[in-house]
Amino acid sequence: MISQVKQNLRHFFLIPVLLGLLGGLSAFLFRALISLFNSLFNSSFGSPAYYPFVIPIIFSITFLISRKLLVSPENVTIDEIARKVALERGGFDPKKGLLILGFTSFNIGFGAPVGREGPIAKLGGVLAELVNKVLKVDGLHFPIYLTCGISSALSATFNAPVAAVLFGAEVVLGKINSYILIPLIVSSATATVVARYFLGDFRAFWVPHLSYDSSELPLFLVVSVLAAASVLLILNLLKFFTYLRSSLKDYWYFAVITCGLLVGFLLWMFPQTVGVGYEQVTLLFKGAYSPEKAGEIAFIKALAVCLTFGSGVFGGFMAPAIFIGAFGGFSVGSFISSTPGAFALAGAAAFLTGISGAPLRSSLIIVELTHSYQLIVPILFTSAFTNYFLGAFSQVRFFKRTLYHKGIDVEKLFPVKEVSIGKFVTFVEPVNESSPVSLLKERFLKEAERYIPVVNDDNRLVGIVSVRDLRLTLFFGEDLKVRDVMTSEPFFIYKDSSLSDLIKAISLLDRGKIPVVERDRSYVGMFSCDDFLKALTFRK
Repeated sequence: MISQVKQNLRHFFLIPVLLGLLGGLSAFLFRALISLFNSLFNSSFGSPAYYPFVIPIIFSITFLISRKLLVSPENVTIDEIARKVALERGGFDPKKGLLILGFTSFNIGFGAPVGREGPIAKLGGVLAELVNKVLKVDGLHFPIYLTCGISSALSATFNAPVAAVLFGAEVVLGKINSYILIPLIVSSATATVVARYFLGDFRAFWVPHLSYDSSELPLFLVVSVLAAASVLLILNLLKFFTYLRSSLKDYWYFAVITCGLLVGFLLWMFPQTVGVGYEQVTLLFKGAYSPEKAGEIAFIKALAVCLTFGSGVFGGFMAPAIFIGAFGGFSVGSFISSTPGAFALAGAAAFLTGISGAPLRSSLIIVELTHSYQLIVPILFTSAFTNYFLGAFSQVRFFKRTLYHKGIDVEKLFPVKEVSIGKFVTFVEPVNESSPVSLLKERFLKEAERYIPVVNDDNRLVGIVSVRDLRLTLFFGEDLKVRDVMTSEPFFIYKDSSLSDLIKAISLLDRGKIPVVERDRSYVGMFSCDDFLKALTFRK
C-alpha cells in the first residue's frame, strides 16, 4: 500500500511539478534572450532601414553554423514533435534543440518574421527527455512525461494551460484518461504559475469584447475557404523550397543570401511584419489598419515567412499563422460583415488549424489567448471547416496523428502509390448468422482468431463477432443465435480498395484484421493490418 502511494505521488505530482518548473523557467529564459537580442538590435541599429543589411547576415550565420554542426535546417513543427514522441519515444537532439532555441531568440530579436512556440515546445521535450533518463523512467511512462514537458513549455509560452493540456492529449499522445490527464494538468498549471510569476498574467495580444450575429455564421465559411487555400499554397511553396534546397545544395548559400535580402527589404517596407508581431495584432483590433492595409500586411507576412523558412532559418510557425490569419480575417470580414474583429479571431484560429491540423486545440489557444469565450462557436466552426477543406486535398491529414500513435510513420508510407490487398488477405472461416452461439465458443477456444466474420446463406458479410460479444450470453442465456450477439454492419474494405481506404481503416479501427469483400459484399477473407505494415516497414 505504501509503495503504491509513493508511485502515485511520483507519477501524479513530483515528476509533473519538476517538468512544469523546467517548462516555466525555460519559457521565461527564452523571452529574456529574445529581449536581450532585441535590445542589442535597437542599440546597434534601431531603424527598419537596416533590415536589408541585417537579415541576410542572420540567414547566412544560420546556414553556415547549422551546416558546420550537421544540423538539419528543417524547422520544428507540431507534426515533428508528435512523430518524435509517438514513433521514437523522444529521440530529441539536445544539440539541435539548444541551437534552435539560441537561433530563434536571435532571429526574433533581430526582426526575423518567425514565432517562438515550436522551438520552446521542442526545448520542453529535450528537458523532459533528460529528466526521464536521469530518473530512469520506464517505457510505459516515458512518453507521458515527454508530453508533460512539451505541454508545460507551451502553456508557459502561450499562457494557455487548457489548450496546452489538450495539445498533449490530442496531438502528442492521442489518449485521454485520468492517469495521463492529471500529470499533464499538474505540469501545465505549474509552468503557467512560474511564467506568470516572472512575466505577469498576460494576454499575448489585446482584444476588445467582441460579438457576432448568429445569422452571419455561414459567412465564416468564406474565411475557412480562403484560409485553407492560403495554407495549401504556403505548404506547397515550402515543399518547393525543400526540393530546391536538395537540388541546389552546392549553390544554396547564394539562395540563402538572396532570400535574406528579399526578406530584409520586405521588413523595411512593412515593419509591421517584423518578429512575432503580437503588438501589431493588438493595433489591428484597436482600429489602426484599414481593411486594404490589413490584407496587404497579411500577404507580405506570408511571403516573408515562406522565404524565411524556405531558406532554412529556425523559428516557429504558430505565431506567424495567428498573425496572418488575424490580419487576413479582419480584411475579409470588413467587406462582408459589420463585425470584422470576430472574423479576425476566427481567421487566426483557422490559419493556425491549417498549419497544425488540430482544430480543437487551435480554437482553444485563440480563445485562451484573448479571453474571447463568447466567440467560441464561430471560431470552432471556422477551424473545423478549414481542416475539412484541406482534408479534401489530402485525406491522410485526418488520420496522420492517429497513425503516429499506432507506430506508423505516414511520411514513409505514402511514397507507396498502389498496394495489392490480396497479398495480405487470409481466409478465416466465417460463421453463419443462424448458427448457435455454442459454435462460436468452440471456435474461440480452439483458434487464435480474435474476430470471426459472420455471413448469411448467400455468403454475404452481415456482421462480425468477438469474444466481447459473447458476454451477452451472461444476460440472456446461451440459447442464442450468432445474429443475436454479432456486431451488425461491420466496417469492411473491398478487394480493390485504394491505399487511402486502407489508411482510413487502419487509423479508425483497433482491430488487427479487417473483413474483405467483393463489390456485392461476398465475403473474401480478412485483411491483416500487421502483415501489411510489416511489409511496408521492411520493403526495399
